Amino acid sequence: MGAKKKSNVSVPLLLVPQRQAMVPAHYFYGIASHVLRNLKFVEKELHKLDSEITAREYVGLSVLNSLLYFILTEVLVYMVLYKINFANPLLWGLIAALTVSMAVFFFCMVYPKWLGNKKVAQMDRDLLFAARHLRIQTTAGVPLFEALVSASHGYGAVSDELDKIVTSVQGGINLADALEDSAMRNPSYYYSRILWQMSNAVKAGTDIGPVLADIVEFLSEEQRIEMRNYGAQLNTLAIMYLMACIIVPTISLIFMMVISSFVEVPITDTIFVFILGVLIFVQYMFIGLIESRRPVVAI
Repeated sequence: MGAKKKSNVSVPLLLVPQRQAMVPAHYFYGIASHVLRNLKFVEKELHKLDSEITAREYVGLSVLNSLLYFILTEVLVYMVLYKINFANPLLWGLIAALTVSMAVFFFCMVYPKWLGNKKVAQMDRDLLFAARHLRIQTTAGVPLFEALVSASHGYGAVSDELDKIVTSVQGGINLADALEDSAMRNPSYYYSRILWQMSNAVKAGTDIGPVLADIVEFLSEEQRIEMRNYGAQLNTLAIMYLMACIIVPTISLIFMMVISSFVEVPITDTIFVFILGVLIFVQYMFIGLIESRRPVVAI
């Protein structure tokens, strides 16, 4: 029997190797259990990622890592402030250490969610191609399981999930149950919807070919809608970009020059450098905004 493959989720920004850190992390499992009662989404996200380590182990490692950052930051800040004769170096070191450790811990808590979103984007990118592959295979008379085996290579994150289904079936699990388990565990909405339909078709004993044909058409239409919506958003973002990066700076400079001709307000090079820096920052933010809104499509 084949064992279902697990993903290796690592705690981010860990100062020591994770394998070695597992031993001292046991001392923080009590705190981890308390944290998980308040941050239940961490366990859900790790389950969706099919993580090797449990939620309690992950949070325990995160608490240990935050403590290490606290100690390291406290020592470094105290040494620097003490060397320059800064007032109350211990107090400011504690404030800096607390800030850094809390920031690290918060990042560790949201990291599984970020990984889940990244996984969804990777799967949605290759899902349509994988669905077309399955449709062609099943239309040609290939059994669904053999089609899944064929599609378990070459389609990135989708193939990884299909390979887990194949491994589960080879381990003795019913194909419909393996499809359902993958659908419930995976964070991708479209992937889960496809597998639920495939599982229902397997249970009902119906031909999977027409079902996959409808799925491919549905995915293609959904991606076309996303592209049209993205195009509409670009029009609004383009107007905002023109206002923030061209029209407003130009009018502001003209206004400053007019004002300086009536009032003795010196316009130095520092002002122009500051305006240039603000414009570069705003343009960088707009590029990031446009990049984040771009849909992951593969029609």
